Amino acid sequence: MQLPLAVRALRRPVREFLRAATDLLLPAVCPACGALAVGLCRACDQNLIRRRAPGCVRCGEPVLGPGDACGADHRELTHLTMLVAPWRFAATGGALVRRFKLDGDAGAGRWIARAMADAFRPHLGGPWRRAVVVPVPLHRGRRRQRGFDQSAWLARALAIRTGMQPAIDTLSRTRATLPQGDPRVTSRDQNVDGAFAVRRPATVLGRDVVLIDDVFTSGATARQCAVVLRAAGARRVAVLTACRS
Repeated sequence: MQLPLAVRALRRPVREFLRAATDLLLPAVCPACGALAVGLCRACDQNLIRRRAPGCVRCGEPVLGPGDACGADHRELTHLTMLVAPWRFAATGGALVRRFKLDGDAGAGRWIARAMADAFRPHLGGPWRRAVVVPVPLHRGRRRQRGFDQSAWLARALAIRTGMQPAIDTLSRTRATLPQGDPRVTSRDQNVDGAFAVRRPATVLGRDVVLIDDVFTSGATARQCAVVLRAAGARRVAVLTACRS
């Protein structure tokens, strides 16, 4: 039976309240697997695939030394200045993203936000410290179904942790698209072509933008967002995600 819209809108706040109440009563648990632990349990920590330095200044892939040439194909970063992601989307990294995005686990979300902020912190000493933080938006139908927008949640948390300015409603998703991993998607670029618009151009005019999402796979979504942001006057667009596939 389909729940009334007002009831569905309350699911996320109620879920957060219940989780907060539970956290006060129960011991700390691993944000990736739920085992009793303070922070990541030993097994999840060992299975977290971190993208370690030194990395390419553009894509973050491993290089022999700081500033060395990168052999990766950067075409997936067209229109993007750089990609920053602390983890690989495998094992514990994937589990954390799924618990946050699909289960609404705020503990996993806080762990993700901290890692993303730490990964981006080396860039905050330069012009990026004045950047605006813009989430990749969900379509309103998907947001109602899920109960929250995970990228907007992360953008707010990252703005607090980094001091960058949040610009949550800058982008909108103008049409529903299939999930990029859906087997019916034959072209990820075509799936999101024309799916985004800038609602508040003045927010990004002449500014650097840090685009926030949970996972970077083919880059099609980030590239499409970057196209419309730069057309609206954004100076540079970086993408900051929890994981890279």
